[in-house]
Amino acid sequence: MKLAFMTLIGILVATTGCESDPTKGWAVGTTYDTSIKTVAIPVVQNDTFDREVGYLLTNALIREVESRTPWKVTSENVADTVLDVTVTKVTMRALSQSRLTGLDQEMALQLTVDWNWERIDDSSTIAGWDGMGTSGLFLPSNPLGEPVELGRLESVELMARAIVDRMSESW
Repeated sequence: MKLAFMTLIGILVATTGCESDPTKGWAVGTTYDTSIKTVAIPVVQNDTFDREVGYLLTNALIREVESRTPWKVTSENVADTVLDVTVTKVTMRALSQSRLTGLDQEMALQLTVDWNWERIDDSSTIAGWDGMGTSGLFLPSNPLGEPVELGRLESVELMARAIVDRMSESW
């Protein structure tokens, strides 16, 4: 009896608490804008001296959009929207130093970008962010001796994930 009552309450809450439109309350379904089918991602513009970061971020963005969203990445002449990204700053910051040698033990590669996502048909902005930043940690000192590329790769992956997260909630 108690189980049947709880099941009935659960069904009532589930059917009356969910909306088909996420702007009106809890919704069952996708959180992505279904009117958008394709996204163009041109090569990320890089205004820094770190030559690789633009290409790494372009590839990471394509992977994130293709794997986590219902949208497909295509060329600009057939896409519904375009995602323009510019790397504005790449810096390294020491987080800790060895007491014995004074050498940096932990370093953070900080990446800052400006991005804008807009519809191609009417040039209206869907989402954007100036000065979005991420940091990738690496340990350059012995015994690990990790290369700076590990920090760069982590920072780029975090940035791509953060941009796609914002794209999914922007509508």
